[in-house]
Amino acid sequence: MITFLNKKNKLNEQRNSLNVSYLREVNIILGHYPYPDIIHKLLLDVKNNIDPKMKNYTHVKGGMTDWYYFLNNPSFEKFFSYLINKHQSSHPHIFEYFLERKEIIEAWGNEIVPGDRLNPHIHDFMHGVLYLSEGCDLILPELNIAITPHPGDYYIFPPQLVHGFDKYEGDTKRYSLVFNVTEKNQYDFNKKVESMNGKNS
Repeated sequence: MITFLNKKNKLNEQRNSLNVSYLREVNIILGHYPYPDIIHKLLLDVKNNIDPKMKNYTHVKGGMTDWYYFLNNPSFEKFFSYLINKHQSSHPHIFEYFLERKEIIEAWGNEIVPGDRLNPHIHDFMHGVLYLSEGCDLILPELNIAITPHPGDYYIFPPQLVHGFDKYEGDTKRYSLVFNVTEKNQYDFNKKVESMNGKNS
């Protein structure tokens, strides 16, 4: 049985479902990567490595590289080193000991041309995007905001945040690099910290 704690709330009476409106606090990490030469190189990497098999295969109704194309890419690794150093103090729960605690499981490029779209969807993981060009806005309907891309701008979102956009009506191509991050095995991390501190268990 479900009971509202605030008796002023009205129950939307349906026999087999319940609609509840609530506020959710969402923290989006953002910034600008100030290395246009690396941004340009990453853009060319996306542009020259679009995988035809990925066309319309996912929520991206446009062009994509392979899911894992950027995982060992030196330019992407430089960008992520910048992220770790930049945000260790502001977001230590994410970026402190990042390489020991987290794992980038996918990193791919997107090419959006006029007429393409991104179906609204969520990721189960922390999810980030580095914009390599201008182009269509990314819509976050739950937050009622739109993100307008500029080359070098990056955004990192928490899991389970709906995002997407309708048919792109612009006249230029939009390029971005997208990545998913998950937790590594916490037990292994704790054991490593203990061994570094000279503790035995």
